[in-house]
Amino acid sequence: MRHAVTIAALALTVFVSACASGAKEQGFTMADQQAIRKNATDLAAAFNAKEVDKLLDFYADTSIFMPPNAPLLRGREPLKSFYSNMIERGATNLRLEPNEVSGYGPIAYAAGTYSVSYDKGGHDRGKYLLVLRNMGGTWRTEKTIWSSDLPPVNQPAD
Repeated sequence: MRHAVTIAALALTVFVSACASGAKEQGFTMADQQAIRKNATDLAAAFNAKEVDKLLDFYADTSIFMPPNAPLLRGREPLKSFYSNMIERGATNLRLEPNEVSGYGPIAYAAGTYSVSYDKGGHDRGKYLLVLRNMGGTWRTEKTIWSSDLPPVNQPAD
């Protein structure tokens, strides 16, 4: 009887430990999805307001940024130059439409479409993919890649 009680107590301990460790696993919630969608709206608003420093808050310090027809950028400083240059060239009215947002634990992705206009005429539109990480309760973009649906400026369409 004594061994049965010991075995039962041991089994109960293992069961409770297994349940407790499962409870510690962080799921991806609707609140996470809404926060990432809000990030897209807030990032576009900061861009359209020409608030470059505010734009950088949406990115991790070690972010990797892969724009079309340009070299890969690492970290926030190159991003600052990229966004400043884009705004100086008259980019305005950025719109980001996250069509799909999903994740697991502290990692997520957002895929969608974008459009941007230029003061002196012209526009661009295409699709993007972001990889985000929850850092201290804030979703920050770690990887960005996008491609235009339009041919590069001054080049004919196929």
